[in-house]
Amino acid sequence: QDGVISMANTQIEHMFGYSHDELLGRPVATLFPARDRTALEMARAESLSTSGARPMGHGMELRGLRHDGSEFPVEIGLNPVVMASGTSLLVAVIDITARREAERQLRDSEERLDFAVRTAQVGIFEHDHQADRLYWSPVLRSIYGVRADEPGLLQRHVELVHENDREKVFSAVKEAHDPAGNGQFQIEHRIVRPDGEVRHVSLNVRTWFEREGTAPVPSRTIGIVIDITDRKKVEASLRIASKMTAISTLSGGIAHEFNNSLTAVLGFSHLALPLIPKDNKAHHYIQQVLSAGMESRELVHQLLTFSRQSEQVRHPLPLHLLVKEAIKPLRSAIPSSIELKEQIDTSTSPVLADTAQMHQMIMNLADNAIHAMRKTGGILELHLHDKEIETDQITPSGRLPAGRYACLTVRDSGEGMEPAVADRIFEPFFSGKPLGEGRGMGLSVVHGIVTAHGGSIVIDSQIDVGTVVSVYIPALSRPTVAVPAPNDSLPRGHECVLFVAAEESFVQSGQSMLESLGYRLIVLTSGTAAWQAFHLAPQRVDLLIADLTLPDMSADRLAHRCRQLRPDLPVILCAGSEQALSDEGDHVNGIVDVVPKPLIVQDLAHRIRRVLDARSAACPSSTEPLMQGGERSQVSQEGFDAVSSRY
Repeated sequence: QDGVISMANTQIEHMFGYSHDELLGRPVATLFPARDRTALEMARAESLSTSGARPMGHGMELRGLRHDGSEFPVEIGLNPVVMASGTSLLVAVIDITARREAERQLRDSEERLDFAVRTAQVGIFEHDHQADRLYWSPVLRSIYGVRADEPGLLQRHVELVHENDREKVFSAVKEAHDPAGNGQFQIEHRIVRPDGEVRHVSLNVRTWFEREGTAPVPSRTIGIVIDITDRKKVEASLRIASKMTAISTLSGGIAHEFNNSLTAVLGFSHLALPLIPKDNKAHHYIQQVLSAGMESRELVHQLLTFSRQSEQVRHPLPLHLLVKEAIKPLRSAIPSSIELKEQIDTSTSPVLADTAQMHQMIMNLADNAIHAMRKTGGILELHLHDKEIETDQITPSGRLPAGRYACLTVRDSGEGMEPAVADRIFEPFFSGKPLGEGRGMGLSVVHGIVTAHGGSIVIDSQIDVGTVVSVYIPALSRPTVAVPAPNDSLPRGHECVLFVAAEESFVQSGQSMLESLGYRLIVLTSGTAAWQAFHLAPQRVDLLIADLTLPDMSADRLAHRCRQLRPDLPVILCAGSEQALSDEGDHVNGIVDVVPKPLIVQDLAHRIRRVLDARSAACPSSTEPLMQGGERSQVSQEGFDAVSSRY
């Protein structure tokens, strides 16, 4: 009662580090640090004033003070004891160091788990089958869109499962509750949040069983729910991107093969037309062939645009001017039932782009939007502004890196598209229009143009609401420059041209075009033969024109070998795309231009003359003719005739 120790067991001796004699007569308060002594004194006074026994060791937590001065956590219980000498206090002391450490580790583990669960957005639920209670974690409520104060009822959980997926979920739950199984399942399904938003989730469940009588019954089920909506979108985008890449490759290959045949059709038709009197029916027939051939050429061009293999002449362009220019004819062309609205930010950053392709992209998007409203009318909106993409994104048309973009949005209030249609909308020859109303190249061409320019397309379409198409083109900060207008004249020449190609129809049409322009020709059908001919008389050739796809020697390899003998020799490639001229190595090999297939005599004439005139300006002495215009090279005394035959 006077606060000194009159008795102590060996556990107290070991706990505090004192001997038995050192403890006897020692004030109890000295076994505790000064900051805890007031609380100890208050507890001692309360215990002495209160009758009745208390559980041993159950009371307050303090800090114990060992003989060596170190502290440790303790729990003490004070109980008054009536003895012959008077009332004393029995002090029960428990060292709770191990318990505190276990509590700390458990708390740290729970905090780590909570941090991981919240960071990974893992929702957790637990169902107590006996009490029929359902616990929903905060993350799970966030995933399901359920308020924190809303009771976590099993029926509510069921209601949130998408009606088309309920049978699948119920079947999995039934199997997990079967004692004959392992009590586990993992499925993916959809939920419908209270706000109507559909989300995809991954559900992983484990059920534990208890035995009631002779049969085990479910006692507790724990489930983990992860929102995989974004993952599903990325997977869908990657699937579409992969499919588009495959279709793009196929389309490009078909277009290149078709180009060779089309060159012959157009080339010989152009050459034949002036030879037929205008009053002859055949003259009209040839005109129809030319017209159909030019339409086919445009279709090939669209295929190459889709496959990102078409020719492009890019310049820094103010996109807002192109959009405004495209809007002018739209205003007079659209039906009165469609209202056109525009919101064009004139401060939108310029883009590095091909003018014609950007105009085609805008018109194709507008045409699709107008067609979607042809029956009901509506509103067509065009918006252009800068947009900053903070992080890399995956879109149906491919990866969209972080950065600044000029964003063109075309919105219509038309009929919208079914998801199955929207998933295929970029495929060539696939059309959502009725049969006969479209070739299915509009959006596929847009896709090719945008992706070739390093951009991306995002489409959001809802039935009876409309469609929003957003196009992102990488922005520039450089000023725009004017694109020089082409010269419409048809120049001719008399220089010697080494023409090398393997496809028979392409060789014949190309040879006829070159001869009609007055050039002297050496026509060969293999790279090896061309090299042998050139090696015999390198100074006789003024220009090398080679098809990109030679069977035995690549065109750039042939150019490289020829220029080792004649460093000043200019080289023109014939290819499906001007993009074949792609790097500095081509310029080193003397490849100064690429003529896109199918060959058109007007285009070919201008390109050849431009290259040869540039060479003449640089080397005036190299332009002296070796033969008269139109003469075929047959220089047998040089051994040239051994290799100059096309066969």
